[in-house]
Amino acid sequence: MPVVNKGTDKAAALNNDIFHMPVKRKKSTIAAIGVDRGGTWTRVAAFDRRWRRIKAARFKTAPLRALPAKLAPLLASWPGGALAPLVIATRGAFSRAWKKPFLIKALAGKLNLRDVISDAEGAHRAAFRGRPGLLLIAGTGAVVFGGRPGAFIKTGGYNPPSGDPGSGRWLGRQYLKLLGRLAEAGPMGHGRSAAYAAGLLARARRGDKTCSLIAAAAMHELAALIKAAAGRGPVRVALAGGLMGNAFFRKGFEKAARRALPGRGLTFITPAMPAEEAAARLARGRKRT
Repeated sequence: MPVVNKGTDKAAALNNDIFHMPVKRKKSTIAAIGVDRGGTWTRVAAFDRRWRRIKAARFKTAPLRALPAKLAPLLASWPGGALAPLVIATRGAFSRAWKKPFLIKALAGKLNLRDVISDAEGAHRAAFRGRPGLLLIAGTGAVVFGGRPGAFIKTGGYNPPSGDPGSGRWLGRQYLKLLGRLAEAGPMGHGRSAAYAAGLLARARRGDKTCSLIAAAAMHELAALIKAAAGRGPVRVALAGGLMGNAFFRKGFEKAARRALPGRGLTFITPAMPAEEAAARLARGRKRT
């Protein structure tokens, strides 16, 4: 007669019941929403009180005046989205003072907009959480923001006709010049001309001598920008922008930056969160605008 261990059988049965027990999940409530309106994409994310992402959307960036008509119905379709505190981080908030009051007026009574900040501040907060540090944005343009939000020190980003040295637009124009098509750069606009940087970097990665020299020049220009903004002591840099998403270019830039700042304890910071989450966290702490 087999020996039956009643305690073991009971425990096994209990475990079996727990495994098959239906789990009642409470619907997560949206606690805050952040928007990161960049040069190419606009990203929207909603978070609960434990900072779990519960809703998200991404769409092509259009002119700012079109944003309220896109954003208001989107967030209204999310349960509690229209009432949740919201911060929008948008490109041009520093340089074009009309953007913040426009969004506040256009979204009044529709969304719980707490503040409008620059996309640079959103990226800086994502990397440094309000503490001092250098943020290099290398995309269509090239600029460094030092210090902390509310007291930024800007280096570069002047957008000359040839493009910020080392930027995507500068690289794109160099490539168009190499192709004998520089005259096309003006009519096609900044973003489209910057898109040609990808072709130059692809050729440089494959060993094309001329393209490699141009890419190296861009890396050194950005390294010089960091050096000019660095001040004294150890240097902590967060990297953002489309060029830094190119592994070949980023690796070369980091080497150039270390050569430009020898013995300075240079550290590259990886953002702890995306910029839209940084904007949402800021929304939780801000009173209604």
